[in-house]
Amino acid sequence: MSRVSVRAAIGFLLVAGLASRLPAQASPEFVVTIAPSVVTVMQGGMASFTVNLAVNERPRFDFSLRGLPSGVIAQAPSGHAGANTIVLTAMPNAATGSFSVEVTALAGNNQQRQAFMLNVKPLPVTQWEYRVERARTEQDLQSAASSLGLQSWDLVSVVLHERNGADEWVGFFKRQKHPHE
Repeated sequence: MSRVSVRAAIGFLLVAGLASRLPAQASPEFVVTIAPSVVTVMQGGMASFTVNLAVNERPRFDFSLRGLPSGVIAQAPSGHAGANTIVLTAMPNAATGSFSVEVTALAGNNQQRQAFMLNVKPLPVTQWEYRVERARTEQDLQSAASSLGLQSWDLVSVVLHERNGADEWVGFFKRQKHPHE
């Protein structure tokens, strides 16, 4: 082997050794997309969306969100190339309405922003309907309660009192109203 080839081989090994110790690109170029572009969550509920990061390298990403309404918190893990899921939790008292939320993905010194619309809906108010059943005997009231139970009525309470010299059993029932009724 000649001196030139030995020097070239040593030079190559030195450059290769140094190159393997160099860190990955400090500020990689990448593209951020969010799906879906509109996220809906109810007070007291959870929803998620996906942040896709298109990048040729494998850097670690940090996410931050700006514009979340009060009572909504985000669980955003460290990100990576590809699909990343961010979970939103709305407390029962979270502010309701539509909000523009901005997600920032940061890798090195490069950051990209993408916005989505967040709709926070109120918890539905449970409405009840009530019914009173009167019977001459306990067995008659039990029979009525069984029949009403098949129609989703719940027995709330029973009162036994005297009416015109005879016992009367009075049952109080309730069931949840449905929006289409």
